[in-house]
Amino acid sequence: MGINADMVGRTFTLNPFEVERGKIREFAAATGDKNPIYTDRAAAEAAGYDDIPLPPTFGTVVGFWALDETRQTEQLGLPISGVLHGEEEYFYLAPILPGDTLTGERKIASLVERKGKSGSMQIVALETTYTNQNGQEVLKSRTTIVLPENMQEG
Repeated sequence: MGINADMVGRTFTLNPFEVERGKIREFAAATGDKNPIYTDRAAAEAAGYDDIPLPPTFGTVVGFWALDETRQTEQLGLPISGVLHGEEEYFYLAPILPGDTLTGERKIASLVERKGKSGSMQIVALETTYTNQNGQEVLKSRTTIVLPENMQEG
């Protein structure tokens, strides 16, 4: 099965994601990030933020939450389970704070077919631009995933 090359360039809208202070704190704790700006509003304000900002890799949470597996399978032909995560890049354009609602536009940027020792694979690059409730672009991400041959067969 896999992803059809005709999908390259296609875009789709992700579900809105509301940023919550508690989730930011949980993420910082789960990733072992001890920087107090992610857990303490006073520390964040002292650092120049209006509230606690997102930790740098929190964009992964937004990306997975905002596109459920059913929609991803239907729109992209790509189940979440069994897919290998290759790489992730984040480009923050403005602070993202509790109370913000993010909406993403995801594009299938590229698709490369490769042969490896254990069979063929597809390497897929996804680019996502997130805007906040004011229409301001606040985050761009680029995700590379690997779809092994055994996942392409359905």
